[in-house]
Parts: sequence; C-alpha cells; structure tokens
Amino acid sequence: MKEDKKGRAREATLDPDDWAEMRALGHRMMDDMIDHLEHIRTKPVRPPAKKDVEDICVPLTEDGEGEELVYEVFKRSILPHTLLLPRPNFWGLVGGQGSPYGMMAEMLMAGTNGGQEFSFAEARVNAQVIEWIKQMIGFPKTAGGVLVGGGSEANFTGLAVARNAKAQVDVKAKGLQGLTKRMTLYCGDETHHCLERSVELLGLGNEAMRFIPTDEECRTRTEVLEKTIKQDRRNGCQPFCVIGCAGTVNTGAFDDLDALADIARRENLWFHVDGAFGAWLKISRTHKHLVKGMDRADSLAVDFHKWMNMPYAIGCTLVKDRKEHFSTFAYGHEAEYLKSAFEVSNDQLTNPHNLALPLSRAFTSLKAYMLLRAYGTKKYSDLVQKSLDQMKRLGDLIERDPELELAAPVASNIVCFRYRANKFSKRETELLNRMIIEALNKEAFLMISDTTVKGAYMLRAANVNHRTRMEDLEAMIASVKENGRRLLPEMRAQKTKKVASR
Repeated sequence: MKEDKKGRAREATLDPDDWAEMRALGHRMMDDMIDHLEHIRTKPVRPPAKKDVEDICVPLTEDGEGEELVYEVFKRSILPHTLLLPRPNFWGLVGGQGSPYGMMAEMLMAGTNGGQEFSFAEARVNAQVIEWIKQMIGFPKTAGGVLVGGGSEANFTGLAVARNAKAQVDVKAKGLQGLTKRMTLYCGDETHHCLERSVELLGLGNEAMRFIPTDEECRTRTEVLEKTIKQDRRNGCQPFCVIGCAGTVNTGAFDDLDALADIARRENLWFHVDGAFGAWLKISRTHKHLVKGMDRADSLAVDFHKWMNMPYAIGCTLVKDRKEHFSTFAYGHEAEYLKSAFEVSNDQLTNPHNLALPLSRAFTSLKAYMLLRAYGTKKYSDLVQKSLDQMKRLGDLIERDPELELAAPVASNIVCFRYRANKFSKRETELLNRMIIEALNKEAFLMISDTTVKGAYMLRAANVNHRTRMEDLEAMIASVKENGRRLLPEMRAQKTKKVASR
C-alpha cells in the first residue's frame, strides 16, 4: 500500500494527496484554456506531427504518470493540434463554437457528477430548461421533452415514439415481427442521413423510407408526398409518419411545415420535424416565417450545440403526447407502475430517465440552464440574426462578383456557390472547384465544405459561428478567388492539350 506525504498508509482513492496542489493545477488549466479561447482567432490549424503522435500514443503504465505530466502532454501535443472548432472561420459543418462560460458550466456539471435528473435540484433545473425551450421554440406548454446527446439522438427519440404510437400492434411486446403491414414514413430527398440511421436502428429498414423529391428551392414536393402515401396504402403498407425539415444541412432550405402538417393530419400520420439547427429561426427577427407550422409537430428535434453554441453534446426532443413518449422508453411489458404513473402522478412523465435510451445520465441540463439564464433570449436572438445577416450579405457579394456564382438559393444561414469557369463543361467546373476546396483545406481544414445538390457540385459555407465577422467571410471569398485564378490557367492548359491530342 502506498504512503501519503506524511508517511501514512494510503488507501486507494482518486482524491489528491495534496488538495492545494490540485487546486493550483486546476487554476492553471482554467487560465490556459481561457488564454486559448481568447487568442483562438490567431491560432493555426495543424494536424499532429510524428513527434506529437508518439507523445500521445504510449503504453499504459501500471502506476500512472501523474496529473501534472499528463496535463503537459495535453498542452504540448494535443491542444495545439485539435481541429479548433472554436475558430472564427469555421463554416465547414453546422458546428457551434462554445464559449468560455459554457466551458466553466461544463466543469461544474462534471464536478457535481450528477448521474440523475429526477430529484433534488437537478430535477428542478432539468424541468426549467425544458420549459424555457418550449417557450423559445413556441411549442405548447402541455408538451413534454427530454435532453439528449444531439440532433441524431433527438431524431431517433422522436421517431421511436412515432413508431410505437402508430404501430397497429404492441411493438414493445411483439416487436416488428408482429406487424402485418410494412410501416412506411416520408421525408424530402435532402433529409439528413441521421434519420435513415434512426429508421434502420428502429428495425423498420431503410426500404420503409420514401424519399420525396424536392423542388428548385429544395422543399419537399407536397403533391408527390400525397400521391406516394395513397400508393403505399393501395400496396398494403401502413404509412405512419411524415418528416419535415426545418433547415436542410446541404442548403439551409425549409419545408412548408404547415402544408406537411395538414397532410399528416388528414392522413392520420405522426408529424416529426427535424429542426436540429433551423428551429432556432423562431427567435430571429427576419426569418421566423420559415418555421411557421413547426408548433404543429407531434415531435421536434433540436440542438443546443449548433446555433446556440453550447458545449458538445446537447440536443432536445420535444413531444406533445407525454404518455406516448413515456411508454416508449419505460421498460417492462404491461408493468403496473406504467398505469399508476398515468393515473396518479406526472412525476414519472417528466423524469428524463424514462424518456430516452440512456438510464445513466449526466447533469446535462445544468449547462443549458446556466447559459440561458446568464445571457437571456435577446442575446441568442441577436446571435442567430447576426449569422443570417452575414450570410445574406455573403450571398449578395457572390451574386455581384463576375468570378463567382450562387449555386442554390440562400434560404437561411447556408450559402452554396461556385467559382465560375467560362467555356468549361459541368465536369471541368466541378474539378476546378474541387481543387479550390482542397487548397482551402490546406490553409484551414473545413473552413468551408462542399456538397452536391440535384447533381450539381458546389462549395458550401454554413454559419452558426458567434465569432465570425463579416471580414472573415470576405477573406474566405478572396481566398477562393485567389486559388481559382491560380488554378484556372492550369485547367485551361490541360483542356487545350486534350483537344490538341484528339
């Protein structure tokens, strides 16, 4: 048995021998990370070199190397070579950047190590956060909700409730083997792939998904949706769910949610909305009309770590029917306590441990509580509006620039564009723009990304970044043009050479 500093036998524990030393190390860690965030604008994006990888990837020792030494490894070889999502010129994913106060809230969450949110102060905090979300999003006060680990899990949770609520058999008891008809669900062809993953994991199979074509504005074509539902019924299927998109990841387009809600109601289908980032347009000043009808959803998925810029990972599923939500995740076939929960108390209907897949939970609601209460709704509304205004100006700049062209309508916070190459074929233009983004990624990985919409390749900038300034976006455009001018003569020379060789 090891001895402490006073020579006494020390039993195994993860508490420090010297609390003062641990306190000093903690203060240093906090100061270092605050410095890191303060100067994030000037930090380069660099993958780890060979020496860093060797510093990171070592055999695990029996006695450990000590807190100080391992922290030095973090500072020396890990932190300088992270992807640096918090930088101001990150628009490659729909990724939030976090904040210093969010980092501190995350520390408090870990310090309490609350593995439950069903009692004591944790329950009050969790319940209050759900209420605030409903108020901000415009969801009915009578709805329920649960915090989860992001948009994918939020969509999975909503679709799980939809499947169980609309199945013609007790799916919890009999499973999908008990179905006599294939259950089918409907979404636009720009729907995020996490929904397909959810459908597969829920045992429905991706052949149950009907990808409805979208129009020129990337919105689900409602007339095709209605025909497809009717055709499925004629073919002996059981349509059960319509999925609306409040912000596609490719272009930022929004479905006509009111029209989808009307169809779902007429056809007696569950209406789920994927609002992972776009639901927050509800608190904007200029774009809230795009989420009209979102409040009619039976379930809604939304993220906090995207446009709300909270520390990863935190999302939310809102569900109108609390009993269907509860009965989907509470275990035990025909357990008596399910009936008593419905008849006696709402406590079990609001207990997050009964409303999502994990039974073990972190005190996730704490960081949302602290950030929402600290900054208020206006701050977040201003951040959402700033992103929208910046991307509108970016779209205007591209439209006026003879070297560039918009490749899709700017609906919200995503701008898709191309470097223009006169007298180039579609394939040649694509190749040139692929070379441009490859060059940009060498400067700053995922400064922007690329995508293909309706067969057209395009560059893509998605902005939920609270650190972005307009000059950052202007610098990105300048870099695209600079690389385009540099690469264009090379492409033209290759084209001329091919023509001459024929």
